[in-house]
Amino acid sequence: MTKIVHVNWQSQRSFVATTDEGGIAVVDGSHSGKSMSASELLLAALGGCVSTTVLDILEKKRQQVTGYEVRVEGEQMPDWPKSYTSIHVTYRVTGIDIDRAAVERAVYLAETKYCTVAGSLKPPITWTIEIVSEPAPAPA
Repeated sequence: MTKIVHVNWQSQRSFVATTDEGGIAVVDGSHSGKSMSASELLLAALGGCVSTTVLDILEKKRQQVTGYEVRVEGEQMPDWPKSYTSIHVTYRVTGIDIDRAAVERAVYLAETKYCTVAGSLKPPITWTIEIVSEPAPAPA
């Protein structure tokens, strides 16, 4: 399967990336803070890729997820090409009676089997899981 992304120059160091399916991302090479840099988009791509899989698996395992957040932290070399030397992902899952083993298994499968972005990166990727329990709703 071939994926194609078109990257078009807008102005200065701003680019718009589009896919044939209509997806759009803005890339900011000037570090103005108006949009993400390419290296930040790489971290965002990893976070989005693993998140879709984790939530799919937890849904299939009938986990009552009420909130979900992932924080992706990358450590870069100080000199060019400023490659990432390590990446750490923190998963924060909120819900009712969340089974920690189910979350751990979902994260493991996302990181090692199903996420294309994780499988394409060279630095070691580590993760932490935080589970926030919510009380079950009172019977009506």
